[in-house]
Amino acid sequence: MVRISDLSPNWEALAFDLYQENEEKETVNVDDVTSDSETDSTEEIDAHALITTLYSDQRKTKSEEGKGTKNKQEYALLVNELEKQFVKKKIKNYEKAITVEAKHKRQTQQEMNELQRDMKYQVDEEKADTESKIAMKKDAIQSSDESIQLYEDEQKSLQEKLQKLNEKQQDLAMK
Repeated sequence: MVRISDLSPNWEALAFDLYQENEEKETVNVDDVTSDSETDSTEEIDAHALITTLYSDQRKTKSEEGKGTKNKQEYALLVNELEKQFVKKKIKNYEKAITVEAKHKRQTQQEMNELQRDMKYQVDEEKADTESKIAMKKDAIQSSDESIQLYEDEQKSLQEKLQKLNEKQQDLAMK
């Protein structure tokens, strides 16, 4: 938000240039430093990339009483609502991650069961190889269980956060 005070009632147009700082490290060319060319205005342009220019014209700008100006409570409610939306999105992402991990666990369990069934038709050398594969599958299942538990714990924490945000919203609305 940009607030301009003491603007002449006869203003015609207003413009804002929006720049984004370049995050890249600039390298210095020795030839550029030793040359006597003036680069005062271009240095600023090089350091910042022009995103856009916003223009405002008095004929297009209308001012309505009470519209567009929010008090501190309204901004707090808006920020709270945005935070709630973010938390809800994270909860849904954890639900998806739990579903994917559970599917992976079931698939690994099926593969392990197949290996165990095949083991009774194998000779001792093949059994040793199959037992190592089964051990790896068990480790993968345990890892999936741990991941699911972690996701559920995070999800529970986010549910508590959402509840607190709802309480905060009620408190803000009552002010």
